[in-house]
Amino acid sequence: MQAMRDVLITSADGAPTRRHRLVASTEWDEVQHWCRQIYLPYDVTPAGPARQPDAVLDAVQIGQFTLSRFSYGVPVHLSGFDEGAGIGLALTTLQGAVRHWSSGRTHADTGVGDSYLVDLSRAHYRLDADARHLQVNLTFRHDAMAALHQRWFGCPADERMWARAYRFGGAQSSWMQLLGYVCRCITEMPDAVQHGPLGRHLEEMIGVHLLTQWRQQLDAPTSPTLHSLAPRHVLMAEQHIRDRAREAPTLSELASHAGVSVRTLNAAFREYRRCTPMQALRDARLTGVRADLLAARPGARVRDVAEAWGYAQLGIFAANYRRRFGESPSETLKRRA
Repeated sequence: MQAMRDVLITSADGAPTRRHRLVASTEWDEVQHWCRQIYLPYDVTPAGPARQPDAVLDAVQIGQFTLSRFSYGVPVHLSGFDEGAGIGLALTTLQGAVRHWSSGRTHADTGVGDSYLVDLSRAHYRLDADARHLQVNLTFRHDAMAALHQRWFGCPADERMWARAYRFGGAQSSWMQLLGYVCRCITEMPDAVQHGPLGRHLEEMIGVHLLTQWRQQLDAPTSPTLHSLAPRHVLMAEQHIRDRAREAPTLSELASHAGVSVRTLNAAFREYRRCTPMQALRDARLTGVRADLLAARPGARVRDVAEAWGYAQLGIFAANYRRRFGESPSETLKRRA
């Protein structure tokens, strides 16, 4: 993860660099000018009390892909993406949280180490990002990816594939390992990436990996759009879980916040989320601990991070963590770089 956090702002010798800096600004017009150049035309609206951005955008070209490191520095809502631009995005969250909306009211949340893939020429899309968001994004042209699909798989891509937007990756995934490798190459050999055969090699690996992910998603059964079907009290409880996960609200507190009885909330979660409210809370808390472990500074201890989240029985915490993520908290901490 550290390689991705450092990409485009750190040189091979570890010194800060602005070689790839396009803009660092508190002016919306200036920020949006560069965003339209690197991404595509879209609308941005501040989503919090801070009305001015504190944005930083760095970018580099890898063949048909543009890899960018970007944050607005304030909560934002993005919408109105120009479908005629023929652009797709693979967005990876390095810090904070982002909510991605597609197909009307269906959404997916990405935290640290999660990615989201969408072809904006084929899918209706918008997003909400919190104040701490930091993204490494890959921008690509639909026609270039379609040509790559024809070249590698020997046939045109199914149109349904392009319309499928979805979350993928995760800290242990092959995608994150590949993206980390790409970022290390950019840091250590920027000229070779931009102008040499290494860049063409990376371009092909990125494209084929994303296409393979997309093809697998097309073959996967489509689950019901649970987020679009859930009643208001489920959504209110989920928002309270996201906002107060560190404080570990009780079931009664969740039900009170949602304005329903405990029994009603339990039944609704089982029907629409296939879990109980407390299972959803436990998952959110473990995910929060994982994000903090991956973002921890050198010298940090699992005990300190776990206790900051209110875990007193470290043995039970560690067992639940391993069951959820397939590794121990200490293993996650060791992999944070």
